[in-house]
Amino acid sequence: MSKAHDDNMSGSSNHASGSSPQLGDTLRWAFELDTSPALAGATWLTREIVPDARDPFEAIVAATTTVEALEQLKSAYKMLRTTGATAAERSLAARLYAATIAAALVRHGQLITSQRGEALARAFSELEADPSMTDAIRAIAAQALTAARRA
Repeated sequence: MSKAHDDNMSGSSNHASGSSPQLGDTLRWAFELDTSPALAGATWLTREIVPDARDPFEAIVAATTTVEALEQLKSAYKMLRTTGATAAERSLAARLYAATIAAALVRHGQLITSQRGEALARAFSELEADPSMTDAIRAIAAQALTAARRA
């Protein structure tokens, strides 16, 4: 091989590595979609609001997630709750919606919804009992349920 060919190959390699983060994001999205289609859309929306979050669960339970970010997440999940392509996606969005309300109440002492009383208690109770939710989400739901009953 000639030196010019080697230089072109290395230049081309550098160019490809410069675009690999985009390709990496695309591949990650494809794998997430294949693994859990319902979670993929929620994860994508979550990363638009909390870029460092691995998934919605991590973003919601993180002590560093601000009340403003939780409000934005709540709005995103509310939209996904009505526009999700599948029943699984809409159901997950409803759970994540409730989880953002619970996290704001537990982590920041703020109620970021106009819902009150029984509706709120029922949402937190269902969230706590849902085995498809992470332990951390169920724990926040239990704490929020206790806080909501005191209020």
